[in-house]
Amino acid sequence: MSPLTELNCVNCGAILAVDRPKGAVVSCEYCGTSFRVPSTMTPQPELGDLILGADFRDPEVPGWIISYEDKVEFKDDEGPELWADYAPDDVIYPVIRTPGPFDDFDIGVTIRFIKGKYEQISAGFELRYGDEGDYVFRISAQGTFQVGWHKEKEWGDTLMSWTTHPKLRTEMGYPNRLRVIMRGNQIRVYLNGVLATSLRDDRFPSGLIRVVISPGSDKPNTVVAYSDLQLREIS
Repeated sequence: MSPLTELNCVNCGAILAVDRPKGAVVSCEYCGTSFRVPSTMTPQPELGDLILGADFRDPEVPGWIISYEDKVEFKDDEGPELWADYAPDDVIYPVIRTPGPFDDFDIGVTIRFIKGKYEQISAGFELRYGDEGDYVFRISAQGTFQVGWHKEKEWGDTLMSWTTHPKLRTEMGYPNRLRVIMRGNQIRVYLNGVLATSLRDDRFPSGLIRVVISPGSDKPNTVVAYSDLQLREIS
């Protein structure tokens, strides 16, 4: 029997322990997706060294800064998660961020939409955030994603308009994993283990990393659960 090895599910991003040889077919115990064990043991670029993980078992979340403590709580029903609960608003709000700036990195988070106006809610990252602006990466409950940028706290433009992606799950409460790799002016976005887009842009060379929520303008409040937040070196 092959030695036990860990790899990520191509659909939901869950960490699986498998004892199958490379090329064999395995099934995810969490979402049921079947896929072949890849030769690199991950369908995405290999994971680099962990720079900063978020331990959502600890309300202090060492190494990170919570933006509005009265709007979050920590739960362990589906594993350690940070739940953000925001009232309706068209603004993109930060939920948790790094204390300092980063230039090149690999950032990933698992997102579950728990509650909100299905047609409006979204969540994701603001990356290389600073006074001059940032890049914005969001996925929606409807199975779409968008890449854009802010300029001096105002919406700048979209690098990629809202687009449907077949790997994004549209059921409320189901997990989707968003991973962004930034190397110089190259931007790559992975959705549930699949490369969704690759772009180049020179506007913002470094800045803070912020996990964000977009509640939308209509009631009810929006609740989003975040888990497995990992900031890594580029492999």
